[in-house]
Amino acid sequence: MLGITLLLLLLSITCRFLSLYIKNIRTGDPNESDLTFWMFSYDFKSKNKEWKPENSGFLKRKRKRNALIFALYINVFLIFLTFNSFIAHLLDFIVEFEKFSYPV
Repeated sequence: MLGITLLLLLLSITCRFLSLYIKNIRTGDPNESDLTFWMFSYDFKSKNKEWKPENSGFLKRKRKRNALIFALYINVFLIFLTFNSFIAHLLDFIVEFEKFSYPV
């Protein structure tokens, strides 16, 4: 249970740092803000009806940001699994503790 707790703490700290880092980096896209930091760059609708190619530096920054957002999603999923495991261990500990605390 101690290992699960430490893993949950490590994943939570990593999630926090990832989200702060994603909020701080800017690609130059006018649609990104602190509220939309968790969205991929292709989630935003373009206001232009006709397609214009973007410069390669801008595309590299968007790909890097999308990779960080994907890592954030994986991290949140791992936090979910680890938290479920932590709760299962905690409930098992409570049930075992109550089972042996009363005389039969």
